[in-house]
Amino acid sequence: MKSGLVIGGGVVGLAIAGEIADIVDEIFLVEKESRCGEHASTRSSEVIHSGIYYKPESLKAKLCVEGNILLQEFCQKHTIPYRMVGKLMVAQSEEEVKNLLSLKKRAEQNEVMGVRFIDADEVQSMEPNVHAYAGLHVPTSGIIDSAAYLHTLESIATGKGVALVTKTKVVAVERKNGQFAVTTEVEGERQEQILVDILINAAGVYADKVAQMINPENDWQIFPVKGEAMFFRQNREKLKTFRHIYPAPVTYTLPDGSEGHTTGVHTTRRMDGRITVGPFYDENPEHEEDYKLTRTAKDFLEKISWILPALREEDLHPFQAGIQPKLKSKDFVLEGDREFENAYHCVGIDSPGLTASLAIGKKVKGYFLGK
Repeated sequence: MKSGLVIGGGVVGLAIAGEIADIVDEIFLVEKESRCGEHASTRSSEVIHSGIYYKPESLKAKLCVEGNILLQEFCQKHTIPYRMVGKLMVAQSEEEVKNLLSLKKRAEQNEVMGVRFIDADEVQSMEPNVHAYAGLHVPTSGIIDSAAYLHTLESIATGKGVALVTKTKVVAVERKNGQFAVTTEVEGERQEQILVDILINAAGVYADKVAQMINPENDWQIFPVKGEAMFFRQNREKLKTFRHIYPAPVTYTLPDGSEGHTTGVHTTRRMDGRITVGPFYDENPEHEEDYKLTRTAKDFLEKISWILPALREEDLHPFQAGIQPKLKSKDFVLEGDREFENAYHCVGIDSPGLTASLAIGKKVKGYFLGK
């Protein structure tokens, strides 16, 4: 009788658990919070990403494009609210046009369909309230009700027999007679060890620490990066937009001095009609669960007003903060442990983790099936 355990109850962990349940006799999912999805899964932008940004042949590129299609099909099958509103990336200068054209080429390499370069007149036609020198239209970008998605994944997993164990923190992992002996704590009290044959690390911002519990030789290091967001309501004609509006990408520096690339502060349509503005990044949050909003409406307005000139400081209201688990390599780590073949690690699953989650689940299942 084979047993398995997934560490981490976000959308990635739940998607994996639902897949692994098909190939084992007994499976557990442990989550340290009182319910699943309390961190990155429900503190994201809820954007369905197209896959335009990522290095060709990278896991992010492949799994985002695959996941985009899988996620749309999943939403249709399970009546999860979503909308493919599209994305408009806008340049404010000739120099930024070069960045957009470079992204268009990358989109073609990543097989992102339908991406078009458009001039200022077409930008104005598509988005009358947006100011831009030129733009890139990406039709395969959307928005999803992430809470409904998470609850559906949870329902599917439990329907397949996955035992969800919440308020339970993994504190140690040992090898015993060819199995993994997982020690947990509940409210600071150590519990009886759980013995399993298969162990999957999907612990989000703590995945590097869990990886080292499994095998001290694992040396991945996550850099928690906080993103803050505000929102506004489309309560004036001049504030109405019909798509996600993004600037050309910008560069940021991680605490170790390496560079990463971000979409910059942008607007995102939500299912409830509000528009979020963000993320405003902080590469040095106080800790892995630092959700305090520190930026002001003025800060956000300075970043976005050139795109949406009618937006005023008083239109902006606090929304949320979230933490992404960044890796220096900038790509997902999805691989079996270097010593224990029945342990699998999902490390550095930042954006586009939600979009790619179903594809990640299938990839992990394929690993244990020997594909």
